[in-house]
Amino acid sequence: MVMTLRNLLSESSLGLRLLPGDPSTDEQLDAEISWAHSSDLMNPSPWLEPGQLLLTDGGQFPHPKDAPTTFAEDVRAYVNRLKSTGIVGLGFAVNVVHQSVPQPIVRACADAGLPLILVPSSTPFIRVIRKLADAIAEERNASMQWSIQAQRAVGRAALRPDGLSATLRELESQLGCWVALYDALGKLVPVRTKHAVPKEVREELEDAVTAQLRGGRAAATSLGGVGEREITLQTIGQSTRLRGVLAIGTRLPLDPAGSDLVESVVGIASIAIEQSRALDDTRRGLRTGIMELFLAGSTEAAMRALRDMDTWSPQGRIRVAVVRGTNDWDHILTELELMAATTDVAFAKIGEELLVLYPSNEKAPLAFVAREGLRAGVSGSVGVREMRKGRENAQHAVRRAERDGEIVDFEKLAERGMLSWLDASDGRVLAERMLGKVRARPDGDELLAALRAWYSHNCAWDPAARELGMHRHTLRSRIAMVQEITGLDLESFGARAELWLALELAD
Repeated sequence: MVMTLRNLLSESSLGLRLLPGDPSTDEQLDAEISWAHSSDLMNPSPWLEPGQLLLTDGGQFPHPKDAPTTFAEDVRAYVNRLKSTGIVGLGFAVNVVHQSVPQPIVRACADAGLPLILVPSSTPFIRVIRKLADAIAEERNASMQWSIQAQRAVGRAALRPDGLSATLRELESQLGCWVALYDALGKLVPVRTKHAVPKEVREELEDAVTAQLRGGRAAATSLGGVGEREITLQTIGQSTRLRGVLAIGTRLPLDPAGSDLVESVVGIASIAIEQSRALDDTRRGLRTGIMELFLAGSTEAAMRALRDMDTWSPQGRIRVAVVRGTNDWDHILTELELMAATTDVAFAKIGEELLVLYPSNEKAPLAFVAREGLRAGVSGSVGVREMRKGRENAQHAVRRAERDGEIVDFEKLAERGMLSWLDASDGRVLAERMLGKVRARPDGDELLAALRAWYSHNCAWDPAARELGMHRHTLRSRIAMVQEITGLDLESFGARAELWLALELAD
């Protein structure tokens, strides 16, 4: 039993009595007493700690008839010093030095809101101290017994088939609380617990969990009073690789035994989640094999394998996304694995790129691309058996994205015209090769400027020459030089079109 002033006053064998004082002191009667200390010093505060009960026989105070004129002020300063230390009350023994408690002390305690306890001469201080010691020992023993039983109950729960869920439910039972488990993305893990997170704290709790994960280090945090509950957040996993956060909502702050129990549950949850991550690593390898089956045309075998994994299997029309731009795919694959539990998505890392499949009528599950600074290309709508075509289209688009720094849709790329398609197909490489010898000449810039002006006027000599401020024969001479260097017959439409494409792509 926790010993409070109220409990101590109810012990008839001690004969203690609360003297009338400030009504607010009634609230302090239920404060836990950590220990009792006796002193007759006028300033015992250096040896006092918050939560203690101070006992005195008043030997430091003079007899009323011998009291100086400053006695009331001295007593008030004494009581204020005691109050500032955070003690729960002052016990004054009578019929030892003083026949009764001096009135200045009674008034000072009432004004300061410090409970004043009368201790009869028949009750030695050691009896009060022993009573407190026995109560503290009993409380510690009860806490230890509870802790042992609670730890055993949690251990038994962990051995059940639904070990993680059973463990969290047992924690709820032992602490009389609600429990919520969040994954590495800050999303609520759908484990079966007894109590749901109260609606009024969900938004604030989710924000706190996100901040905890963003901090990137293992830690326990208390949100203090949120609603009618004290909420404790405990990260799961190592600082370099946080796996989630366990949230516990209790009516009172956790005591040491409760904190120990939570740490045990966090350990069990960490093991369960690490085991799940080990399975995820295995699934990644399996996903790569399945995607290769799709690309090889073994569609039925690939779809059966996905169904056996109890995950989404592509049906009907789909889109293929190709993602590039990093050598560290681990946390992205973890995010997609968590997403795959609730979203229609299939994925696999093949070589240096990530392939993502999703229904053609759904929004692309590529929020991580912009966040991580990656590049992605998305195919048009294709059938499941056209996976290879979809990948090729997405690869054309991602090559454009690698330059433009965005997610590029292949269908929109096609809408931009032939130049965009050739650009995405590395047409610029061939264009630079065609124009390289021209650029390398000392007069290369002049030749290319003449070529651009000639094309801008639909290969008409006079207007192009006027724009350049030269005679048309000079312009003809420069175009003839370009023809000689490139080996193209610019009298033919095909050669003119080919050189124009090269010039546009190179620019």
